[in-house]
Amino acid sequence: MPVISPNVFASPVSRAVAANDAAASVPATLREKVRRLERANSVQRSGRAASVKLGIPAIDSLLPEGGLLTGALHEIEAGPGPSGRVAPHDGAALGFAAHLLGRFGPGTILWCRRAAGPSDAMPYAPALSSWFEPARLLMVTARRDEDLFWAMEEGLRCPGIAAVLGETRASDPTAGRRLSLAAEKNGVPALLLRAQPGAPQSVCATRWRIVSAPSASTPGLTDVGAARWRVELRRNRFGTPSADEIPSWLLEWNDETHCLAVVPQALHGPAGARFEERLVG
Repeated sequence: MPVISPNVFASPVSRAVAANDAAASVPATLREKVRRLERANSVQRSGRAASVKLGIPAIDSLLPEGGLLTGALHEIEAGPGPSGRVAPHDGAALGFAAHLLGRFGPGTILWCRRAAGPSDAMPYAPALSSWFEPARLLMVTARRDEDLFWAMEEGLRCPGIAAVLGETRASDPTAGRRLSLAAEKNGVPALLLRAQPGAPQSVCATRWRIVSAPSASTPGLTDVGAARWRVELRRNRFGTPSADEIPSWLLEWNDETHCLAVVPQALHGPAGARFEERLVG
């Protein structure tokens, strides 16, 4: 007499619960290995490199594949300035985003943003030329966040697109998952630039927080020093796990070499901190 499994008579809800329990029992390391294989296959189909180096060894050594993943979603947050407030369009966060865009190789850069308000300003082309040729830039203006996310997702599927960036204050987990899947499938990086912190739970591969830092001036002079940014890697999904504290670097931009470099600790230790306090105060 055949034995009938009790699962045959189980309701759809109970079978779904059992499937979720079975998925949860799969070791996280195995799930991550499968995701890495899928991502590598997507990148191979797209003909792109799996990752792109930022040119900063201290940071690249922590990132998966030794650089920023191309087929992935990355989030960039503007941190509070000296006044404790976040500007709607922070120059440091926008500059860091432009630096990342310039590392992803040739092709069109799709930049999606909401319709400009009285306090909003368009990106300044001569300043962007420090990181990439402004002629590569394709700007899309959306009236709603839903339209912005739709334009980003469609751009990730278009041939000839090197990278897609979206400026938004919205935090939509569903849109984030769709962007992440589209980036993985086509091997095109997606960047979200926010003036507000994103949701704690996110599918992004990396999340960065950028804060402007006082520039170093020549002693005895009132000259304007090179731009400096305090960069925090607050999420590193596929990279080397960090210690208990969030890794942070003080970076300085060099206008001559067009490169970012870590400021040595000796130049921003206690003495440098006192100097920064004088500049801020």
